[in-house]
Amino acid sequence: MPVSKVQSAEHRSPLQNNLRMLFPSGDIYAVSDDEWMGVAATYYGLRPVSLADAENLPPGANVALFLRNELVTVEARKKLRHTRVLVVPIAAFDPSLEAALYTQKLVTLTDYNDVRDQIAYWADSLRNKEGALVFSSPLRADDAGSGTHLACRLAENLRADAWTDSEIGVGDWISIGSICEFSITAPSAKDWYGAFVIDGRAVASGVLVARDSRHTEAGDARIHAAHRLRDEMTAKGPVDLRIENGILTSALAGGEDFTGKLLEATNPEYGLHVLELGIGTNQSVLPHISWSVNSQLNEGAGPVHIGFGEGLTGAHIDFIVESAEHEFKVLDAAPV
Repeated sequence: MPVSKVQSAEHRSPLQNNLRMLFPSGDIYAVSDDEWMGVAATYYGLRPVSLADAENLPPGANVALFLRNELVTVEARKKLRHTRVLVVPIAAFDPSLEAALYTQKLVTLTDYNDVRDQIAYWADSLRNKEGALVFSSPLRADDAGSGTHLACRLAENLRADAWTDSEIGVGDWISIGSICEFSITAPSAKDWYGAFVIDGRAVASGVLVARDSRHTEAGDARIHAAHRLRDEMTAKGPVDLRIENGILTSALAGGEDFTGKLLEATNPEYGLHVLELGIGTNQSVLPHISWSVNSQLNEGAGPVHIGFGEGLTGAHIDFIVESAEHEFKVLDAAPV
């Protein structure tokens, strides 16, 4: 709907909306390629605008961009180049209305001030603390071997993708993913160990499947298969992952072995090497999380997730650990 026809939603009793922590002043526009997303946005006190009319927004406008029906495009970026944009790529995960509304709700419930504190903590820790990063979460207090125990040996010159600024500026295009997690990825398929080497076990409550807007035809087929695989694993979960020297050697859920199917869904050429070590910075939404939903906002809710595949030639699949403590610890020599 055109901006000129948008009426203020201030007369409503809006639901909780923490986006004001990102956009301290001025109206916040919910721009979307889906009418239902705009309708729902009014209940959070946001001003709905269709993506088709986004170029009519005033310069410097605050925008939460909810893409349900299409992936990120150059055209969308051009329309919003003079605004401040928080982009939520719903279509890259699950475009169903249920998942879209769930994601929108979590975007408004996120405590962005707490996220900033978490990002600052991790930026300082990854820069200054010595030793491997170890995540542990025994399922039972009397059995330390029954839960997650991941030892992540980090490279000295580590690069992590995270949004560390204090506010979204005019012309910025900031993904919700870069706000709600620290993402550490392997430099390339030729250098799997350039960023980290992971060993151990992860017990994952959540499984996510994502696609890149540049995915190939072969990748599209694998991504569709990955969605079916995700549904199976989630229904049988939690998923028990075993990783040796950075390679997934076993993925079990409900007594079924999914390792071979994961190899195919993420592209066999990658050999189930861990592509991503994700550190969640958005535990504030945990009380509202449903692990059955394939939503990007689930990604940062757990303290750690492990990713395989790149979303281009095969699916990008994340396995999210719901609860874990962490420490930096000097370990014995790395495995050969």
